[in-house]
Amino acid sequence: MRRLSEIVFCTVCFSFAAVLLVLSLLGAVRLASLSDEDAGLEQELETLKDETQALRVTYESMLQLDEIERYAVEELGLQHCSPGQIVYIDPVGAGK
Repeated sequence: MRRLSEIVFCTVCFSFAAVLLVLSLLGAVRLASLSDEDAGLEQELETLKDETQALRVTYESMLQLDEIERYAVEELGLQHCSPGQIVYIDPVGAGK
């Protein structure tokens, strides 16, 4: 009887160890997968940062006043106003 309970105990311990081994291996595989995914996302983030910087430079270059003035005069046919055409208005409550 004692020999049988030792065999059962050893079998249970071995089974428990085997289950722990399998779970740790699955965890290692999952960790490797997540690590690869993380590396890919970091690379994508760097690419998006570079693209954002390039778009920001393009945007800022499009907002140069000389280019806007050239477009207004040459493309839209606008003209500079004379000093007599400018009217200054005090903001509401500025004189108080």
